[in-house]
Amino acid sequence: MDIGDDRMAGSLAYDRRETRDYLEQDAVRFFYRWGGVLSSTLTRIRGRFQGDLDQYLIYLVFLLDDLSQELRSRACGRHFAPRGLNALSIAEVTEIPRETARRKLQVLLSERYLERRSDGLYYLGARYSRNQFFFDLSPLFLDCVNDQASTEAFEPEPEFADG
Repeated sequence: MDIGDDRMAGSLAYDRRETRDYLEQDAVRFFYRWGGVLSSTLTRIRGRFQGDLDQYLIYLVFLLDDLSQELRSRACGRHFAPRGLNALSIAEVTEIPRETARRKLQVLLSERYLERRSDGLYYLGARYSRNQFFFDLSPLFLDCVNDQASTEAFEPEPEFADG
């Protein structure tokens, strides 16, 4: 190995270190900005659910179940009816105590985020549509590093008027 090889090896090690340092700095910047977007997104969502993110978590279980049923329907080529959930199931999935989950389900029911059918189970309601859900979360999936990113392409649906 001659001196030129040593310089090249040293140069490659320096380039790798410089690249790693740059990427780490860029990752820190990305996560800092993404964390800010996450914080503002959760603040907006918390406002929709009377300041209670546990209510949002419960709602999210119903929405994900609904999305699961749609994916299943698409895969099988036939329609599957929505599945209802009870308070115990919600408590187990969310790790929220059952009585607390029951109270929060009642609030979500009164606010029309959920509906209760004759079978006694809770189902996704009409107040907060899938499009609104995706709109609320869309900033988390936009390029947070790019200053040109905007949510203009996403239009929220109007909420139901109370009353």
